[in-house]
Amino acid sequence: MHNDNGQAIAVDIGTSGIRGQLIDIVSEKVLRTCIFTRNPLPGLNVMDHLTFAMDLGVNIANDVLICAVNDMISRLGADDLRRISVCGNPIQLSIFEGIEIRDLAYAGKNKLSSENVTPAQRKGHIINGKKMGLPDVDVIIPPAIKHEIGADALAMMLRTGFLDDDVCMVTDYGTNAEMALKVGDNIYTGSAAAGSALEGQQLTSGMLAGPGALSDLVRTPSGWVMKVLDSELNEQDGPLLNLRSRMLKKQGVAPKGITGTGVIALIHAGMCDDIIHPPKIKDNEIVLGKNIVLREDDLKEAGKAIGAIRAGHMTLIKEAGIDPKDVSTMYMAGASGTYVDPVKAKNIGIIPPYVKRTIQVGNTSLGLARDLAVRPEMIDDLNDMVKRISAEHITFSSSSIFSSLYIMELAYWTEGMPLHRYSEQLSTMGLGGYLDARTSTEVEKRCTRDIQDVGASLEMCEPNVIFKASWECDMCMRCIQTCPVQALSFSDGDFVLNTGRCLGTPCYNCERFCPTGEFRQHQFKHR
Repeated sequence: MHNDNGQAIAVDIGTSGIRGQLIDIVSEKVLRTCIFTRNPLPGLNVMDHLTFAMDLGVNIANDVLICAVNDMISRLGADDLRRISVCGNPIQLSIFEGIEIRDLAYAGKNKLSSENVTPAQRKGHIINGKKMGLPDVDVIIPPAIKHEIGADALAMMLRTGFLDDDVCMVTDYGTNAEMALKVGDNIYTGSAAAGSALEGQQLTSGMLAGPGALSDLVRTPSGWVMKVLDSELNEQDGPLLNLRSRMLKKQGVAPKGITGTGVIALIHAGMCDDIIHPPKIKDNEIVLGKNIVLREDDLKEAGKAIGAIRAGHMTLIKEAGIDPKDVSTMYMAGASGTYVDPVKAKNIGIIPPYVKRTIQVGNTSLGLARDLAVRPEMIDDLNDMVKRISAEHITFSSSSIFSSLYIMELAYWTEGMPLHRYSEQLSTMGLGGYLDARTSTEVEKRCTRDIQDVGASLEMCEPNVIFKASWECDMCMRCIQTCPVQALSFSDGDFVLNTGRCLGTPCYNCERFCPTGEFRQHQFKHR
């Protein structure tokens, strides 16, 4: 019981979407939940978001995020709002707060000095929302451990049982895969830029988890039954696929695309049935339905993500100086960590091979935001915790161990290095047998969805962040015609940009194909 009352809003700003919940402060009951199925910042991953903010200015990126959070607050319908709490990685939270971000992009003190960059202070703190363009209430912002390990990593440690274990590992399986290894009283942390393939993006038939997404495959005597998400995001039986004969039997719910857990299941199935030998797929592709395929380029893209996570796990084990056999427990956090089949995930390499117990824990980032919403005094404990953890952080981008391991992962997944040769090279690094180990794992599923309690209602939608701009040009509309995701339109004399659909800096077809050179993303403003 708390001495204040009213309502609070907890927000998890994730790379692939934003989740928010309205909470009664006294009872701690979740009243409503809203999910934005995309992050409103242009781009597909956290590096796209960072690049967008650096190229166009953190003020523009901040405006995008603040608009989205205000939209979410409105949708949640608080009638007695007292505070807002947020959680996320350092890039998302820095853009949200509108503070220095260049220190998140540059590695090394010399580079920071040459660019006259003073790293931002990312200690946990409370700020008035009115100063940020939010409602006039306290906004609670938790601390970061290091520049690429933030509050979301703290969340997965605090809310899983990880801190009470002896030798164990925890991973949030997202585009920026945060991970930690606990050995006695020591905690080793790292973050692998896995990219968005394991969330169903950057693939030929990829899609985020939603109605119609292929999420799993289950073996039967006749082949693999596809599992397809329905409108409530529950799995339903879909078509039957025989990978060896390439026969596809139409039944159940037809898939519209492949989400991240489906990619993992499909790679596992292909390896089991001997038709996938990275980077090759027998007959070059697997057909899953009308216009739904997994191609060799998709396998390579997924392999880069799998390789980054596996290399990260091995790097932490090497840095800690322990035998891989000692890591017997894995905590899996995040949406992908909740829905993926741990047995399949272990088979393809994103769970250490000697793990005997796997625990799926859901969205810990939103969970920490909920905790802070009802107990803001926790911020002091989080700041103290950061001081204890930060000493053992390993920056993978500057780690020679990670670099060597990831090069070998790329050679295996994209160049066809034989597995036995990769295993031989691991032996020289003291990791012999890592790829060959096959131990069974006990699975404990603590929640059936990444957000177990959604309250009285759940709204899922795209963020409605619309920016506009106008200028003098010949109105050829080439910018709109060349946009591959229909993020641009024209209305009432303005060019209109839906930021959440925009692919961001990796694309910018709108600028590149403008014949007059008038089109500029930085001219777009919220009106």
